[in-house]
Amino acid sequence: MSTQSGNGFWLRKIAAAAGALALGVAGLAGLSQTAQAAGSTPVTGVGNINPDTSTSLTIHKYDGAQGAVGDGTVQDTSKMGNPLKGVEFTVTPVTMKGQTKIDLDTEAGWDAIDGITANDVTESGSAYTKDTANATKITTDASGTATESLPHGLYLVEETASGDNNIVSSVAPFLVTLPLPQGSGSWLYDVNVYPKNQVMSAPSKTINSDSDQKGLKVGDTVQWTINQQVPRLNAGDSYKSASIWDVMPTDGSLSYDATASLTLNGTALTEGTDYTIDPTGATWTLTSTGLGKIKAGDTITVTFTTKVEKVTKDGGIANPGSSTGTPGYGSEFNGTKVPGNPTPYTYWGQLAVKKVDESKNALKGATFKVTAKTGASCPATVPSDGVVSTGTSDGNGIVQWDATSPASSPLGLFVANSSNGPLESPSKDYCLYETSAPAGYEAAAVQQVTIKAGTENLNTVTVTNVQKGHPTLPLTGAQGIVLMSVIGVVLIAAGGVIYVVSRRRANQ
Repeated sequence: MSTQSGNGFWLRKIAAAAGALALGVAGLAGLSQTAQAAGSTPVTGVGNINPDTSTSLTIHKYDGAQGAVGDGTVQDTSKMGNPLKGVEFTVTPVTMKGQTKIDLDTEAGWDAIDGITANDVTESGSAYTKDTANATKITTDASGTATESLPHGLYLVEETASGDNNIVSSVAPFLVTLPLPQGSGSWLYDVNVYPKNQVMSAPSKTINSDSDQKGLKVGDTVQWTINQQVPRLNAGDSYKSASIWDVMPTDGSLSYDATASLTLNGTALTEGTDYTIDPTGATWTLTSTGLGKIKAGDTITVTFTTKVEKVTKDGGIANPGSSTGTPGYGSEFNGTKVPGNPTPYTYWGQLAVKKVDESKNALKGATFKVTAKTGASCPATVPSDGVVSTGTSDGNGIVQWDATSPASSPLGLFVANSSNGPLESPSKDYCLYETSAPAGYEAAAVQQVTIKAGTENLNTVTVTNVQKGHPTLPLTGAQGIVLMSVIGVVLIAAGGVIYVVSRRRANQ
């Protein structure tokens, strides 16, 4: 066989091996440009490879949908998505197949990797040897790029850390040769790859509006809604797990009450079949049946209620998940957890009422009702509906409210809800009615009371009762004696005058 025929044989072998490599891998994307071939570099090695030309690997990391398989050349990244900073890759040389050295500057080295896949290298009992001692870790910068100069050879590239990115579908391990064959006898020594990641968006959470808040006293419930868009996965990946979670505040101000619904694109899913609930942590987890129903872009919506157990110092109740202030709700897909944004709040305050007479003495037995103020002013009489709570003053004049059992004071009242973070100094007006006064006292007129959020803003109202009037009493004996005495004095005075006048006339 001639030398020329021999060269043609192993060149065909090299081309076949190169075509079998996962050089582009799942996730390489973009528009191909003209390959950077050896060009004017003198050809001195096997298959026209120049063994003296240095090689490098550059990884460009973006989020978003995968595109076409790349060819190792520089691509247009203007439409690739957002660059991902801090993603770590481990690049490991693959040096042996059995007892054969994988030296890509030799024909035997290319023969050893003919038809190879990444799975051949990573599977248990693989015939290929990875030189983990000489593995290199590279991390993408702010532009999503990481570059490393590497010797000629075959490399396994694995995504080993996601940084601060919410990566739900990591890039599968892939192989790359340095240099990279380009066809027609050309070789690419500086190889660029563009593996894509699928980044999960954060869930959002809202609370029912003030107008939809029906329960207005501590012990009632508030309703929350969490929405999560199902993330996209890389090709060949599947949804292995999915859950939405909400952690109750550690101060005991809220407790899980019930799940109103869990829907997929507005269609209700079935508890026990499509999902399960862990009420202790308020976690909704999709079953295998539920996972089989979701696809990228779908919206999962959880609506649930919590019971308000007490009023906090500043009145605001949220569910921060840690001391760093991260929200206490979020979602998880394929093991990646993402905290939610924003954190909604509900605000509650307190009302205390004391019953006294005009001398500030406590009055027992007065009854009261509290209603929400719905108009411009409080009606003169108690509305037929809308009563929040009733209460009765005790021996100390303190009104004990039946919102709790046993009755207690002060009364915890709803102030405001916010779906977009904390509010500054929220308040709400209520109407206070004395429905019956203690015996012998006039009931006080209705009062408008303003409730501010928090125990530190306790609104204490003192309601004073005035004693009722009584019928006109008859004149007493003492008054008659005084009158007779006055008449006697008048008669004596009149007699004196007559006497004086009579003497004057006699003398004349």
